[in-house]
Amino acid sequence: MDWEELYLEYSDRVHNYIYLMVRNRDVAEDLTHDTFLKVKNSLGRFRGEANYYTWIISIARNVTYDYFRRKRLVQFTPMLPFNHPTDSVTPDDILFDNESVQELYKTIKKLKKNYQDVIILRYIQEFSIEETAAILNCSIAKVKSTTFRAVKQLREELHNKEGDYIG
Repeated sequence: MDWEELYLEYSDRVHNYIYLMVRNRDVAEDLTHDTFLKVKNSLGRFRGEANYYTWIISIARNVTYDYFRRKRLVQFTPMLPFNHPTDSVTPDDILFDNESVQELYKTIKKLKKNYQDVIILRYIQEFSIEETAAILNCSIAKVKSTTFRAVKQLREELHNKEGDYIG
């Protein structure tokens, strides 16, 4: 594939991924542009060890982390994809869902950065364990154990929040 094909095929998905981390459309656009400049400059060194999308997302992740380091920003604000309501959904359902999702966002933000990474990649971006390992540049076993710990911590945090509301 040449650079233009890669851009046309993956730029929207890369933008969405970056937006999940930065929560700012203008910054996400800039970082997406930076990502594809790096892709263009690195295309000759692509070894094919992962598929193109996984490789590009790992570049996008590094570009985004560089941005956070430059800006000294350490918080990630992941956002779950918005599902458009259907006619069978009531306004109360939408309100409850939005409140639940907002609580989930806040709780994810409280997790350690590596836990946030695996939750975003595995459950929001829906990458496989193998793809997540390639993006994070770690072993499959590391992804599995980190995912297990991240989900456990997220459940505990959510359970503690639930207890706060009751008591």
